[in-house]
Amino acid sequence: MSEYKVVVMDMDDTLMNAENKVSPETESYLIEIQKQGYKVILASGRPTEGMLPTARLLKLDQHESHVISYNGGQTINVNREAVEVSRSITKANFDLIVDFCRKHGLFVLTYQDGHIVYEGEHEYMNIESELTGLPMKCVDDLKSYIQTDVPKVMGVDYVSNISSLNTELDGTFNEDVDVTTSKPFFLEFMTKGVSKGSAVTALCEKLDVDLSEVVAFGDSSNDISMLEVVGYAVAMGNANDEVKAVADIITLSNRDNGIPHTLNQILK
Repeated sequence: MSEYKVVVMDMDDTLMNAENKVSPETESYLIEIQKQGYKVILASGRPTEGMLPTARLLKLDQHESHVISYNGGQTINVNREAVEVSRSITKANFDLIVDFCRKHGLFVLTYQDGHIVYEGEHEYMNIESELTGLPMKCVDDLKSYIQTDVPKVMGVDYVSNISSLNTELDGTFNEDVDVTTSKPFFLEFMTKGVSKGSAVTALCEKLDVDLSEVVAFGDSSNDISMLEVVGYAVAMGNANDEVKAVADIITLSNRDNGIPHTLNQILK
């Protein structure tokens, strides 16, 4: 066994291939290393319900492992489907985010009761549903429909607009809300301090695992916080330049089984 004990990975464009599936090679490898005692954790911007089928496919439930959803907003024990950590956006901040998205022409959505809840329409409106498998629910007015805290809010638009807004906001919407991107057309809003990095740090503390014993894989800007805190940071071959800049190594792409390719070399 190597010095590493835990492997954390993003899902979209990292674990999942171009067909939005886990390749048979990656699936069998990740199941096998869990049998050897390594812990596998998924950390995604996806909603919880959009992660659990893949977590069960990889047998995380049988190995008492976890998924980190909503970019770190929730941590879930897969076996018990128990939410162990939950950090949400308040209704007041939700309304401010919806106003901001409307002002800047973004299609806006959030999550409630296993549904993607949205208003309006956009060429890219169905992408999140196609990625996560969650059903969509259209409402006339998000601000009047949503009356509770929410785990995450997402603005969707063409890359040029998302990119300029992301640059302008520079990670901060207001003193209560942080912003990141997972795909170039998604602008994601989470409550302050929520990130994959902070969630991985807290979970490892709970599991009594030192961060130096963790390997993490990612491809997008929302993975940077996680890659910066772990012992060994791996950028996918298809990762953006910011991610590659903070990684210890760049592996093959998500189309070429980059995860087992690298783990095979470092988990002895």
